[in-house]
Amino acid sequence: MSSETGSSTERSFGPTHVIEPSLEHTHTAIMLHGRGSNGPEFAEELAETATPGQKPLVQRFPGWRWVFPSSQELWSTAFEEMLPAWFEAHSLTDPTERQDLQMEGIRRSVTRIKSIIGQEAARLSGRTERIVIAGISQGGAIGMWALLCQENLNKRFGAFVGASTWLPFAVNIERFLGRGDAAHLSEPESEANPSDAFVWGMMFSWSRAISSPLTRRPLLSTPILLGHGVDDAFVDVDLGREARRVLANVGFQVDWQDEAADFPFPTPRAPMDAFETSKPDRFHQSLSSAWASFLNAQHCSQEVNALRKTLHEHIQKTTLSITSLKEEATQQHDILSGKIEEHDVQLKEGFSVLEQKVTGDSEIASTKFIELSEKAVTQQEGLDALRVATCQDIRAIQDQYRSALERINLLEGELREIRAGKMASDQKLAVLECQINTMNQAHQELSEDMVNLLDRILSRREELMRLLDTQAYDKPEEPVQQPTKRPGPSYGLPTHDVPSDNPTQDIRSLYLIFRDRHKANPPKSDTAFIWEFLSSIEDPTMSKHIQESLASILPEYVTASRDTRRRNPRRHVDISRGLTWRKFREALVKIPGPS
Repeated sequence: MSSETGSSTERSFGPTHVIEPSLEHTHTAIMLHGRGSNGPEFAEELAETATPGQKPLVQRFPGWRWVFPSSQELWSTAFEEMLPAWFEAHSLTDPTERQDLQMEGIRRSVTRIKSIIGQEAARLSGRTERIVIAGISQGGAIGMWALLCQENLNKRFGAFVGASTWLPFAVNIERFLGRGDAAHLSEPESEANPSDAFVWGMMFSWSRAISSPLTRRPLLSTPILLGHGVDDAFVDVDLGREARRVLANVGFQVDWQDEAADFPFPTPRAPMDAFETSKPDRFHQSLSSAWASFLNAQHCSQEVNALRKTLHEHIQKTTLSITSLKEEATQQHDILSGKIEEHDVQLKEGFSVLEQKVTGDSEIASTKFIELSEKAVTQQEGLDALRVATCQDIRAIQDQYRSALERINLLEGELREIRAGKMASDQKLAVLECQINTMNQAHQELSEDMVNLLDRILSRREELMRLLDTQAYDKPEEPVQQPTKRPGPSYGLPTHDVPSDNPTQDIRSLYLIFRDRHKANPPKSDTAFIWEFLSSIEDPTMSKHIQESLASILPEYVTASRDTRRRNPRRHVDISRGLTWRKFREALVKIPGPS
């Protein structure tokens, strides 16, 4: 014996228990357990099970390889706990209830069983007729589904055996495959009937492979034995009969046996010792009788009869005990009746005395109640006055809080303006340094006086910064004139990086600086970067003109807002976070110059 673990795609399933053959490997039996069990447990039970007067099945077939896969652990909605199960069965009384819970488990379990079938077929050189699939309860249900979901209908199996089982989605399967008509297999609409769509998706190979009558397909020649106990307390025998009817309508040859719990063990129609692995036809003849004996052994009819007898004796003893208790209860009732009458007289006398005391105490209680009521009225008036005063204090505090909040907003706006002015001054100084560098490149050799002048300018950088912060210029400096390729547009993006003397030169330079900054270190928020650019424009009229033009060009991102202007006089619009620097740059080109 050995246990095998699945591949990475099968890790959600339990271990696979294998009993290797003691002789040359000739056949494989894939045994599927029921809900609540697993492969190793099922293997242990089967290894110890034997029909009367015979050896266990494992010993009777020494050339067989016995494979016991384990299902996955699923949450049971019926038992409200995790259980080993091939799929979630919400109710066996009505198997069609909550079928949506069954689909995923059936899909995954069928894929798992088909993978095991492929592995065992490879061990037998592709001879699937030497593979037997058997299952109990839920294992039988998933075994039938694995049989129906085979892609290759031109290969049959050695046999399929199901015990106390049923066929999920039986009605839907019968609707698609019951007639054996390829034209009947039309794809359903998943929204109209999800169950039909599920069956269609799982057994699509039937509609693709049908080019001749279904009865000629070798898969349908697989012998099937279904056995069921008529007194089964978990899976009703009618569900097993329904599975037999559906499989028979599909075209399978189904042998059916139902046994009563107290029915004696039948005599096998053919001894299992006569089975020879080289003659599969004789195996098919003897398989039904062997599994009939196995099913009868599972029902344990003798133990059921013993339990019934014990239960009957227990009922008789319980009846005698109840009779004895009734007699004792009658005697106790008579005794208690006399005592109750005596207590009743005593209670009446005590009640009269108590009533007199209560009458006297009620007058005292009434006086105290009136006094307490007057105190309560006085305290209520005090609480009302305190509530009014508290409400007034709260309103005053709220007014102070609003005033402080408005002041904070104004201070924040002023702070942003100061920071924007500071940034604009830094940028202007950077432009000046660029111009100086340009001059240095154009004139490699400078006079000693010019060098001293530049050194004095650089040494007075802080004074120049303060001068730029005040924004008080008596006369702007004359920029160094350099030849230009062609005049720039009236407003928008510059056509070249060389400054000129037109009134929009500051906007062009500012754009070039921000463009280089965006390329060198893209900001986390393009919206904040755009506001930083707009705040760096010194001319309020030009800043307003650009903002209003953006609102008309990009109405989905920029909208005019009075509330924003109240909080910050230099902001006339609201800009959403969806506006990127690239869209802003494209819109900036389209903005005409101020009239």
